[in-house]
Amino acid sequence: MDTSLVRRLLAELAGTAILCLFGIGAAVSVAAARAGGPGLLIIALAHGLALAVAIYAFGSVSGGHFNPTVTVALAARGRFSWREVPAYVVAQLAGGVLGAALVYATYADTALAAGLGATTFGTGAGYIQALVAEAIGAFILVTAVFALAVAPNAPRGVAGIGIGLALATQIMVFGPLTGASVNLARTFGPDAVLSLAGEGAAWSQLFAYLAGPLVGGLAAAFLCDYLVTRRSAVGAGV
Repeated sequence: MDTSLVRRLLAELAGTAILCLFGIGAAVSVAAARAGGPGLLIIALAHGLALAVAIYAFGSVSGGHFNPTVTVALAARGRFSWREVPAYVVAQLAGGVLGAALVYATYADTALAAGLGATTFGTGAGYIQALVAEAIGAFILVTAVFALAVAPNAPRGVAGIGIGLALATQIMVFGPLTGASVNLARTFGPDAVLSLAGEGAAWSQLFAYLAGPLVGGLAAAFLCDYLVTRRSAVGAGV
């Protein structure tokens, strides 16, 4: 494995760990403090700000994916090598586990009592609702990625905060339904650590957190690429 790829994989692992550490940690801290209405806002902002930090810290090394949905969406439009997708996804999943493990190491039994911030279906939410919510949330996130980081005329320097805010926004809307993961690593990490700790994990729901984000992310990637291409072809007068 070449040195460049190793550096990029370590950056993906570290960035995903930062996102999951502070996103999961916020969910645990809100539960521990028994926060009321502001709880969802705190969780959303923690995820968004953590993603922004990770992008600014490691984006120049690995591209700042930190999410299998983003990696696959970029590869589907020829913006990333399919050959490196499996390695990136493994690094991201490892980052999710590391982030969850650090929260568990910090909060111990309190983290377990809060379900380790695992993303699960909300009360009354069915599989179809979960798939739709995860797909729409991923659509918003990947749209932000293409508009702020991929498009040739993207504004400089705002990708991190813009993409982070897109993640936070969809959590505010869909958090009560699914936890608004839109990131297999974010869901897999807590589930894996809960299982290793001898606690129950909602593995039967994992498919929704895989399929929903992929469908929404791919739809956004194709739509954004089409719109950007069309705009470039029309010319400067648009």
